[in-house]
Amino acid sequence: MVRELNMDTQRQNFWKEAIKKEAYVRLAWHQKYRHNVQEDDQAEVTEKQKIRTKRFQEMVPKPPARSLTLPVIAYPKKKELKRGVVAPTSDAADPDVLLVEMRPVSPGVRKMLYHGFTKEGKGRYQYLQARTFKKPEEKYEYPLTTSWEYGWHLDDVIKDFWAPQFGRSRIVRDTFYRRNGILYEPITA
Repeated sequence: MVRELNMDTQRQNFWKEAIKKEAYVRLAWHQKYRHNVQEDDQAEVTEKQKIRTKRFQEMVPKPPARSLTLPVIAYPKKKELKRGVVAPTSDAADPDVLLVEMRPVSPGVRKMLYHGFTKEGKGRYQYLQARTFKKPEEKYEYPLTTSWEYGWHLDDVIKDFWAPQFGRSRIVRDTFYRRNGILYEPITA
């Protein structure tokens, strides 16, 4: 069917009216005949559902009986809070410790944040520069994005890697491709 490009307001109004009319006809039919259709469908559905539920109830294992008592949490008293005598919480009991993606920053690097201003080349600027020297493997427990997986722990595989002066490297050619296509021979320089 060829698409007509001469859609003026008259044709647009015609199409709008036709679509609305079709929707109203469908609604009217549904209101008039829905009882007949629902009764037939529900009779079939209920029989099928009974058979399915019996079959699935046999397949699903029953959960073990458990007690519904909650553990008692001992909150420190107000007097202890004012004095500062509160028992330290263990990191193993804290579930948020396991959710930390980045390893903690060393105290020396953290101190850089609070000494100077970014405009002077100190403070946050110096902190971020110091953080760029660390590899992602040293900063994170596991790769956060899929693009990190390609180079994750590459130092274990390639011992002799150096960054060239102008930023170009042949890491893929030197490690992936083979000279003869038979055996991989590392290039020794």
